[in-house]
Amino acid sequence: MLLAAATLSLTFPLHAQQSTPPVGPRPPKAGDEKIVKSPYRGYLRVFTPEREVYIPLAEIFVWENSNYRVRPESNGKTQTGFHRRPLALDPGIYVVEIREDNYDADIRVSIKPGRITSVWLNDSDRPKFNNSVRLILVRDAYGDVIGYRGS
Repeated sequence: MLLAAATLSLTFPLHAQQSTPPVGPRPPKAGDEKIVKSPYRGYLRVFTPEREVYIPLAEIFVWENSNYRVRPESNGKTQTGFHRRPLALDPGIYVVEIREDNYDADIRVSIKPGRITSVWLNDSDRPKFNNSVRLILVRDAYGDVIGYRGS
């Protein structure tokens, strides 16, 4: 019985993560024209987790953000993306890969032409959401909002 409970607790989070809907484009807002340069490509903007890094020569700790990798869901060339910097992609479904000491995730995202898909993995960058949009948000396994539901 204990073995069955342990197996169920391990398989449920994996299944729940795989069945999460893809993060889709966020609603348009003022200033998007500075990011959207082509009506035929979509844009991915990932706010990556922070990690504490020790700088021995200065004897201080600083916070830096991770890079991420993104690849088409149906396999293809992997690209590297950088914290907050928009990445232009052809429309489709992609997988964002984050591999850090304390953070390991594969997040499906939907890229639509002329739209911006934002993924928030950093608490300090995550916007505040009002009750009217809660039903169209995607959450991670811990309940944190990571983006808007893909359509």
